Amino acid sequence: MSKLPDYLTKHPKSGIWYARRRVPRDVAGVIGRDEFSKSLETRDERLARKKVRAVLVGWDREIEEARRKPDLSTADVETLARYYYHQQEQADLAERDKRPLAAQKDAWMEEAVGRLAVRPRQSGANVDPSKALDLMLDEISNLDLSNMAQDHRRIRLSELRAHLARREYALIAHEAEHLIESQSLPITRYNPLNPDEVSEEFIKLCDRLMRAEIELLERQNERDQGDFGGGPRDPMLRKGNTKLDLTSFSDIIDEQEKRSRRGLGRTKSESTFRKYRTITKEFVEWRKNPRAATVTKEEVERWRDELIDNDFATKTVRDKVSCIKSVLNWGQSQSSEKLFPAGVPLDGFELPELEERDSAERTYTVAQAERVLIAARAQEASYKRWVPWMLAYSGARVREILQLTKEDFFQIGQDWFYHIRHGGDRTTKTKTSRTVPVHPALVDEGLINFVDSRPGVRYSPTRVWTVTSATG
Repeated sequence: MSKLPDYLTKHPKSGIWYARRRVPRDVAGVIGRDEFSKSLETRDERLARKKVRAVLVGWDREIEEARRKPDLSTADVETLARYYYHQQEQADLAERDKRPLAAQKDAWMEEAVGRLAVRPRQSGANVDPSKALDLMLDEISNLDLSNMAQDHRRIRLSELRAHLARREYALIAHEAEHLIESQSLPITRYNPLNPDEVSEEFIKLCDRLMRAEIELLERQNERDQGDFGGGPRDPMLRKGNTKLDLTSFSDIIDEQEKRSRRGLGRTKSESTFRKYRTITKEFVEWRKNPRAATVTKEEVERWRDELIDNDFATKTVRDKVSCIKSVLNWGQSQSSEKLFPAGVPLDGFELPELEERDSAERTYTVAQAERVLIAARAQEASYKRWVPWMLAYSGARVREILQLTKEDFFQIGQDWFYHIRHGGDRTTKTKTSRTVPVHPALVDEGLINFVDSRPGVRYSPTRVWTVTSATG
């Protein structure tokens, strides 16, 4: 057989063949690891050589996609740039609506000139120059200065273009810092590891904000000429979120738990929410980012593959990935589909198939069931005596049987029933109550006689089962 390729290795203990490959440095940060690794699930070298080809093709595709897709921080700052552009655009349109009409401007100008001429005469010949200046500024502030603003915008537009071309961001740094502060963004101007160096995130934010302001000034100049139909030419501003969503997995689960308590949607137990918190915490620690809006399909695929490679059971992998998908769907619903404008990234996500097992492998045989029930007859504790028999003849769950009180049993004609309730301190998996008939075999066994012998207070019911004896 030919020389073993570098990407094929054999586990020294199990003998299982693995595919391994270094992740190129330029995409390691996006992919989230330095090395690919995948079990080929065989000890046969020939079969391993065949199976590894498909694995390598998949890795090549992942590397190509990582090089094509912008990193998350870029997507975030472009969202901020769109937010900045739309906020400033709305402010500009609102300011134009408040401008005076042409006839009003002329009348105001004449009145202002008249007031400036009269006030010095009224105050006497000796007028304090500083007071005269204040009077003049008061009048100017009441005038429409839109023409002066037009000149200012033309100058600023020219300067911004020149600065953007040479990557000089002093003209926009103040707006970037204000945006960071007002939005409580996790961005710092200077590199925490090197205070003399501007951080990459801040540079990127300034760059995108400068592009956004250039577009804004172009739209304002067009409106100054009566053209209100223009739109941004920069692809970054044409579509996408206009608000950076910092919602975390924990935020989504907390909100869903509140809705569940209010009876909105399908209710879930506290234990279910605890499980979801545990799984999402694992995922957050793996991806090193708590934000839900930044999750991608490729990222979850990598996590799924790592779980499989680390020999997690198929059902465990399905449960973990399904949990992430459920939480993202909750977040999408809670945000009125604004969390993922293009749709939840895990729609149609492929999960590992569960191996179908014969139910006979997981259930009691008749002989085993007989041994359990016969042994129960000799038990002293009442719950050990009767709960196995009720489980065998009802299909109810252990917790549901243990919650029964004497008042839950009732008779209609010759038949006996018991009520499995939900509410208060009593719960069922389906969150609903139901009535179950008492099987004739249980009547013959003496269950009803036992229940009748139990103490019961109508307004303060007690559990049927105790840990004392089968008869008391």
